[in-house]
This record gives sequence, C-alpha cells and structure tokens, in this order.
Amino acid sequence: MLAEFLSEQGEWTQVMPGARACLFSLSERTFPLPLRLEPLHFEVLFCLAGGITLTRRDGTVLRLGTRQVLLLTDISDLTDAKVETGLKGVLVAVDARGARESLKTICNLLGGLALNTDQVRRWMVSRGGCAVEGPSHWSQAAFADLDRLPQSERARWCVWKSVELLYLLSAPGELAAEMAPMLDPEMTRTLAETRRYMEAHLDEPLAISTLSRRACLSATTFKEGFRRLYGLPVHTWLQQRRMERAAELLRDSSLSVLGVAQSVGYSSASQFSAAFRRQYGMSPTVYRKMSEPA
Repeated sequence: MLAEFLSEQGEWTQVMPGARACLFSLSERTFPLPLRLEPLHFEVLFCLAGGITLTRRDGTVLRLGTRQVLLLTDISDLTDAKVETGLKGVLVAVDARGARESLKTICNLLGGLALNTDQVRRWMVSRGGCAVEGPSHWSQAAFADLDRLPQSERARWCVWKSVELLYLLSAPGELAAEMAPMLDPEMTRTLAETRRYMEAHLDEPLAISTLSRRACLSATTFKEGFRRLYGLPVHTWLQQRRMERAAELLRDSSLSVLGVAQSVGYSSASQFSAAFRRQYGMSPTVYRKMSEPA
C-alpha cells in the first residue's frame, strides 16, 4: 500500500534480497492511500512525524501516531486509509518469498535464532492484518537509537529492527514484556486475567458491563485498556476468538454444527453459520468437509 504510493516520492535502498527501505517526507495535507498490497508482501512503517488513519469495514479506526510502528500484512479489511498531517518516516517493504533466505542467514548468524512465522501470522490475523506497536519500551528504544543515526544508516537500521520485531512477535505465549503497551502494571495484569476468563467462557454471554465489573474497572477504562493491550476492540477480539475456536472444533471434534455453535456462545445454528461465513468465507459444513483428510 505505502510502498506503491511512495514508489516515485522517496529514495529506496535495497538493504538485502527481498527487503528495501525508503526514507520519505510528505507535505501537510490529507489524502487517501491506495488499498493494495501484493500477496506475501508486508510493510513496516517507522513514523517520525505526522500520522495515518486506517478505517476497517466494521467502522473501527486504527491510528498511527508519531514514534509508533505500523505493521501491514493484509489490508483486505480496510475501507479507507488517509495521511492526516505531514508524514515523515522510514518504510520497510518486504517480499516474504525473496527475503526467506536472507532471514535464515540472519538467524543462523545469531546462533540459530528461531522466527516462528506462523505465530506472527496468527498474531497479525487476530488484528485484521494491521497493527500499531507502541508506545512501548521496545519502540521507545528503537526510535531513540534511530534519532542518533545518520540519514545514510537509517534504512538499514529499520530493516534490522523489523526483523527484531518479527522475532518478538513470534515468541510463544504472551508477547515479550518489552512489547507490552505502557499501561499501569496492575491494569495490565487485570486485563490479562479478564482475557483468560473470556477464553475459558466463550460459550457464555460476555457483556462489556459484566467483564468491566469483573475487572473492577469502568466500562470506558476497560474497553480502552483492552484495545491498547491487545490491538482490537473487545467485541472484535471476542468475535474473532469465537470463530477461531469454532474452526478448531469443526476440524478436531465430532460435535454437530449446533453443538459447535453452542460451544462458542450461539444458541442458533443459523446465526452462527452466518458469523462463521463472514469470518472464513464459507459455511461451517463446507469448512469441515475441506478440513477432512484426503
């Protein structure tokens, strides 16, 4: 998306096979961005000034601000993308196929560092293919070092930091501590406990009012804190997690479609089927048939 837009407006540096970076600065005006991203390509934007507003199909908005990092792997859920003010930063554009060997070489040089790309993919899918990192301890350190580098070295630095970011996102279980948004530690712990409760009770009605009372937070504080910590509004996260659990049950259990629906909080098989189709583009029955061994 951004790589296409900046193809004639910035100076590109080929840092390694499959990965290039561009230092750019755009004028202070609002304009739409093209909503196209080639398959198996992803972009990482280190924002030094200005901002971008991304609008999803469900009407929710994701905003990138100064000294934050935007990751894009799938923009099919976006309906609008606009530069709000004068935007300045470094964009890293990666062709996953072309960069595969380069990443292997880097990992080997670092003593066999493991990049769990499946974990990264799941993390990005849970955020609709678009995520903003920061403010966090990691992003603060990344931008502090970036500020001290000469212009000629910033492209290489941001490619390296993009690899580091992939490593942190591929860590098993919870994200590494340095990736956690800078929330109050007690609130972070409370929100994590509430998320685990939601995971264990997907078959039950989970209203914001009930969840916020359980967390001993106001509804507004709970919703905002959850969005900052996990990158999605509560209802969006819950809907995606219910569909992911339903897909697991369809693949690995003999429950009927109604039984699967009830296991993820739906009393009606038809309502569940409609929600599942929106998520996966097919009915639960077709999904189960396609998941069967040949």
